[in-house]
Amino acid sequence: MSAFNMPEMHSDEFVLWQALLEKQTGLWLPESRKTFLVAALSRHMKEKSVKDYSELYSRLNAGSVSVLDWASLVDSLTVHETCFYREKASLQIVLSYCRNTLMDRFKQFPGQPQHIQLWSVGCSTGEEAYSLAIELDKLNVGFKEANTGSAYFGVAGVDISYPSLAVAREGIYLGRQLNFVPQVTKNTYFNRLSDEYYQIKDHIRQRTCFIQGNILDLQAKVKQEYDVIYCQNVLIYFKHERKLEVIAQLTKRLKPGGLLVLGHGEITSVNSDELTRVNNKHCLAYLRKDEEKRMAE
Repeated sequence: MSAFNMPEMHSDEFVLWQALLEKQTGLWLPESRKTFLVAALSRHMKEKSVKDYSELYSRLNAGSVSVLDWASLVDSLTVHETCFYREKASLQIVLSYCRNTLMDRFKQFPGQPQHIQLWSVGCSTGEEAYSLAIELDKLNVGFKEANTGSAYFGVAGVDISYPSLAVAREGIYLGRQLNFVPQVTKNTYFNRLSDEYYQIKDHIRQRTCFIQGNILDLQAKVKQEYDVIYCQNVLIYFKHERKLEVIAQLTKRLKPGGLLVLGHGEITSVNSDELTRVNNKHCLAYLRKDEEKRMAE
């Protein structure tokens, strides 16, 4: 059995798969991605010696497959295209927020080291999380050199894909994946392994962690509150009402005054009495209101 001789998937079958995937994972697969679904199912049917779509559907719907099988299927239906420093405007607003937040804390608590925590949602193979960690490290070096204070930071990445997370944890990338990394940054934060590969240096890897999870289940898995939640190129896989549910859950994980950065163009409006839109035409970002401000309104 190969992807090239699989029978055509009829419209009524596709609708069933659409509904099943949304029910189990939250992903909404448009008609334009039908070929991706057929190819992904073909590979799984071959691996499991399943003869047709209906048999595989019955197994999945009955829950008679492992979590890893589900994760593998979902992984094949999502795009893992990413790179270092991909969304410069979004990255810049995060750095400005972190700089101002830490400066305020240094003034409020002079002589005390401060902590700031970032969360990269849908981190894929780790480039996004490492870009954030590198820039936070640069910021901290600047604070120390200016005798302003010392900041401890951490970046947590979460993604549904086990293979992507394996790459992220190892932190090894082809040289062409670093095309947008400034040379000075490359020299400072990467070890060259060969002519083709580079690895993130240990002191940055130690400031990051990567966990597997479905964005719809994060409420149960992630208890910590974050100063910054960075969620790029994730909401494109959900219907509008699901997007709002995800944003509501992310908001609950923000500290009062925390920053939520979303993918530009992935959602047109967010109506929440807990969020205030940041005035920036180059990216989509919101601040979580603190309790006093919400009560005043």
